[in-house]
Amino acid sequence: MAHAVAHSCTMKAAIVARDERETGERALLNLGHTFGHGLEAATLYSDRLIHGEGVALGCVLAFRLSARLGLVTGDLVARVERHFKDVGLPVRIGQIPGPKPQADEVLSHMRHDKKARAGRMSFILARGIGQAFISRDVPEEAVRATLAEG
Repeated sequence: MAHAVAHSCTMKAAIVARDERETGERALLNLGHTFGHGLEAATLYSDRLIHGEGVALGCVLAFRLSARLGLVTGDLVARVERHFKDVGLPVRIGQIPGPKPQADEVLSHMRHDKKARAGRMSFILARGIGQAFISRDVPEEAVRATLAEG
């Protein structure tokens, strides 16, 4: 795990150096953050869900949303879930201790995320592993359904 963390840090530093102003590939490092930040806000930034857990769960939700939109297969979503579950991270909203954050509350926080533009949420979605892209054209109902399924 130490090797994986060190390698990830090296890769992130190289991406940040190439794209200091987050105008291109650096934005892809936000995979999972739109959902994660919404969940963190809904849990009042408490120890119920620390940032890394929120982002991990957000990654799973981003892949579920990608599947809902027909971009990836359910098998790929299951693979992503298995990976996070195997390292002890949450893969379901219901795993957050305490009252389950409600979809409408999380969605409300997501609408106000710093990456939102002109009232439109920004998502990093996927067409496969290593095939992420930015989308601001995601139907809100698809997001709500993904959160409700959570």
